[in-house]
Amino acid sequence: MELTGIGVGSHAAVGDVFLLTTSDEVFEHRKSTHTPSEEASILGTAIATTAATIRDEASSGDATTQEILDALLIILEDPELQEMARPHLESGADAPTGLFRALDEFAELMGDDEDFQSRVADLRGIAARISAWIRGLAAGPGIPAEGSWIIVAEDLTPLETSQFGDSVVGVITELGGPTSHTAIICRSLGIPALVSATGAMTLEQGSSVLVDPEGNRAVVGGELSNATTAISFIADADAPMITVRANIGGLADAEKAAETTARGVGLFRTEVLYLSSSTMPSVDEQATLYTEVLKAAPAGKIIIRTIDAGSDKPVPFLSIPHEDNPALGVRGFRLTGEHGEFQRSQLTAIAQAIKATGRDVGVMAPMVSTVSEVREFAALCDDAGITQVGIMIETPAIVPVMADLEGLLSFVSIGTNDLSQYLFAADRMHPHLGALNDPWQPGLLRTVAAIAESARKLKIPVGVCGESAANPLLSIVFAGLGIDSVSVAPSAVDAVSTALSAVDSTTATKAAKRALAATTPNDAEAAVRALFS
Repeated sequence: MELTGIGVGSHAAVGDVFLLTTSDEVFEHRKSTHTPSEEASILGTAIATTAATIRDEASSGDATTQEILDALLIILEDPELQEMARPHLESGADAPTGLFRALDEFAELMGDDEDFQSRVADLRGIAARISAWIRGLAAGPGIPAEGSWIIVAEDLTPLETSQFGDSVVGVITELGGPTSHTAIICRSLGIPALVSATGAMTLEQGSSVLVDPEGNRAVVGGELSNATTAISFIADADAPMITVRANIGGLADAEKAAETTARGVGLFRTEVLYLSSSTMPSVDEQATLYTEVLKAAPAGKIIIRTIDAGSDKPVPFLSIPHEDNPALGVRGFRLTGEHGEFQRSQLTAIAQAIKATGRDVGVMAPMVSTVSEVREFAALCDDAGITQVGIMIETPAIVPVMADLEGLLSFVSIGTNDLSQYLFAADRMHPHLGALNDPWQPGLLRTVAAIAESARKLKIPVGVCGESAANPLLSIVFAGLGIDSVSVAPSAVDAVSTALSAVDSTTATKAAKRALAATTPNDAEAAVRALFS
């Protein structure tokens, strides 16, 4: 039996199937044996205790996982959600039942918005753990600590994925896409995965299966020798043909990146520092945080992204109201309108950290769509004393007007995750739209090529900092398209650096031409792979 899907990662794994299910007892609706006020107290304590435990568990992990979990926990800890549970507790429900019913109401309030519905599903995963804590049941999926296990599920919550230990060697899910939470976390943890694999739940518990991400498949009874041959790159040059930097979210990531061959930081996601802040930190407090990270980061240029928050990625002190379609709402640089004070304080703090450390730092704004917004951001940076100004290119609208940005920017960076979802009108978290967000989509690659050409005419460097750059083959394609640097998770830095040290500009250009000539993502990947086979 063979399943096909979208591969995540570059190495194969063989293990026994562990079908991930949760005890029905966790989700049972039960009557209370306590007073409503006692149940409310139990619920509040359970949420606070579980949230603290989850944050502690995630603290040793990567910033990506922390960011995803923190955003969910902030919603769950919101007193308004607990207030939604209160009428159910007063009607005789126990605390877990009240919480699940409140989440049902929350889901109804969100309407049909797929982005929020996916987050509600993630919230239910954490609520299940809260319920297990209250009812004295096993809190986790019960994956054995020994052996080699392939986790199989319809989909996975960020919490479930973040809890995988060393015995988990692979993942298969029926839903999800290349930029889903499951894919992002698996990639950051170095766990090979196959997502969007129809029929995954028909696999038998304990059966041996090969996860073959290079071949975009899983094979029952397959051996590692049956895996699609991964492209083996041997560095011929002393350094990659284009610069390879690391993506970080805080101090722990900076320290991990410093242990790799990364030449600086291509994306410092500053919102990670604020996800647990109930009050706006002072300029000095922010400057201290930035200084610590800049000191720990690997040698080379550091690119800091100003806060990228929205109603789907809440920062407590910003009080961003719910939006029916947060991907198209007030987020990123658009927060300047309502939260200009914080934007200015952040830039001031960053400027102080640059001065304190002497690091070579560029600062870029996310979610920029117009020339006017670029001018506004450049003016804010100038007021703060920041000289190297850039933007993330995530919205298609900015691409055709790049010629009008002359003299305004020092660099641009392409966020392929969001650029892809806006280009194809396909929510990157939607469980059924993974194929449209495939980074090998010719429409995306041709857009990247157009951006690189515009940047060349502006005489400014252009980088790629989306998840796609972690694929060594794609990093070569990007180099051939005229990209000057790529930025990836610390775990992917060395593999990408090796690949880019094994090719020259002629080979990279040939790979790019093959990808651009294709009409489907599968054909694009196959054409490039054939060049190195």
